[in-house]
Amino acid sequence: MTEITHGVLVTYKRIDLLADHLERLADQTSPLTTLLVVDNADDGAVRELVQGPAGQAAAARGTRYLTTGNNSGPAGGFTAGIADVLTRGADDDFVVLLDDNDPPRTKTVFADTRAVFGSLRSASDRVGGVGSWGAALRHGGRLRMATATTPEQVDYLAGGGCPHYRVEALRTVGGPDPSLFFGFEELDLGRALARAGWSIWSSGLAREHGWAEMMTKTQARALVEAPTWRRYYSVRNLVTVLRKDGRLLDAIVVSLTAGLGKPLLNLLTRPRAAWANLRLTVPAVVDAWRGRLGRRVEPVGL
Repeated sequence: MTEITHGVLVTYKRIDLLADHLERLADQTSPLTTLLVVDNADDGAVRELVQGPAGQAAAARGTRYLTTGNNSGPAGGFTAGIADVLTRGADDDFVVLLDDNDPPRTKTVFADTRAVFGSLRSASDRVGGVGSWGAALRHGGRLRMATATTPEQVDYLAGGGCPHYRVEALRTVGGPDPSLFFGFEELDLGRALARAGWSIWSSGLAREHGWAEMMTKTQARALVEAPTWRRYYSVRNLVTVLRKDGRLLDAIVVSLTAGLGKPLLNLLTRPRAAWANLRLTVPAVVDAWRGRLGRRVEPVGL
């Protein structure tokens, strides 16, 4: 039986990266069946690219364009794309989530991932997703990167690993919470699937798929760096996802360490960077506990 694979590619004002991504999709040894490009910028140039020869070459049955009308971030874009595919796809179809700046790094990513999916599903019909790499959630809200060279059950699948999800699994949860806007939307989706009884797996093929650097464990740095808008969303959204998952103690730990402890630790040695971080992380913690989500800090260069 032919496997049907629907790609959902979210883009925002990065037409050169999108063009490169479309070329790489067309080079896959086992190509997508359909592709939906979700444009968070409502950009006419993107629409023209997607509907032109380059876009149509990326998927065997044509590529479609969908605009969200505004910058809804990866979380909103993926949720909109998944909702569209769920109206068209069959339960045994796959949905591949793609970010414009993270194209597949080798030509066999899709074929290899679906092969691992088939092997895992032969042992359990509750396999909901497989990607090139992911991480497991540990105590204190820490994420441990999957480093095995064989399939490993995880709590989230990173977007750069071209995660494949089963349509039937996504029907039970929809997409990630769109109000997260940016950051940890993959963890939100993974934990929602777990609560619904589905498992997700890192394929063990990260090195073969060009992600060898993700296999090296790194220790958290004690020094704070000059913060960006991403810092606000990473703290706010991790606390939010942990709370949604019933991990209140972990949410408190992240609030106290990432939100307050690390910047305060640097007040004497790096006061400027410490205060700059506090001006982002304190509101992030407050917003997470009060449920104030959405796009609250304007992104630059998303």
